[in-house]
Amino acid sequence: MCAALAQLLVLAALPALTGRWCAGGEVVSVTERAAPGATGVSFAPHQRTGVVAAAGQAATLECRVLRLGDKSVSWVRSSDLQILSHAGAVFTADARVSATSARGGVGGVGGSRHSLHIERLRLADAGRYECQVNTEPKMSLFFNLTVLDSPMPEPVVSALGPRHVSAALGGVARLACEAHYEPPPGDLPLPSLDIRWWRDGQLLDLQSARGGVSLDTERWRARAVSHITLADVRARDSGQYTCSAGPARAVLLLHVGDDAPEGAEMQRDETAAAHAGGPERARPGPGAALALLLALWVRATC
Repeated sequence: MCAALAQLLVLAALPALTGRWCAGGEVVSVTERAAPGATGVSFAPHQRTGVVAAAGQAATLECRVLRLGDKSVSWVRSSDLQILSHAGAVFTADARVSATSARGGVGGVGGSRHSLHIERLRLADAGRYECQVNTEPKMSLFFNLTVLDSPMPEPVVSALGPRHVSAALGGVARLACEAHYEPPPGDLPLPSLDIRWWRDGQLLDLQSARGGVSLDTERWRARAVSHITLADVRARDSGQYTCSAGPARAVLLLHVGDDAPEGAEMQRDETAAAHAGGPERARPGPGAALALLLALWVRATC
């Protein structure tokens, strides 16, 4: 009885001693993988089945298939059920249409990519296309092609906040970019905007030996905002940083030095406080000490 009471008292003290509860599960990163031992043909997950392009431009529909084996893939136009290609060979007299097939590089489980290309798009090309596998019964994945008679919305990238950022030595530097489509896409099924950060022509490595680099990106249907934070900055962190989304990009300049403005000095003080122990709630409170002492007393007297 005494041992159980002591154990309960210790457990009661744990949250205050650690500064946080550990219950409630853990956050994990989920990656799509083929189920162990999975057999048979299947379409790869997370495919882009909505494609948008302007008239006169080119469009590519890409169908990814897992474990194709000895089966073949055909592209069929749903409006008239015409077979446009089979196993990479074109079956239409339309010289604007071509097809390619490539094995490997999809999920590591014998995947393949099958693409239908249409050059010099016409408005009549819009509609539904079927990626079909000649299993029994046949398997199909449908793609929708939208052809615009107006300019295609393109990504536009700009700095969010100042383009010239200053930070004190040992402080924190924060850079931010925004990307959106112009003209506004309305309900068009455009791909989500993916903002990337570059330094001196190289993609910024969040896992580099430097450490202290974090990235926070928020995405909406036709807009994205990305913040990059560099902790404990040094003079070597000064320079040009580029954020990009597709072909669009924006350049930000970071200056690190003792001549940084007062705001940067404040950021350095905040960083020092965080390194010194973080928020006060993370420290053991008097309740934790009392619970621990009671546990020790119960164990000693029973």
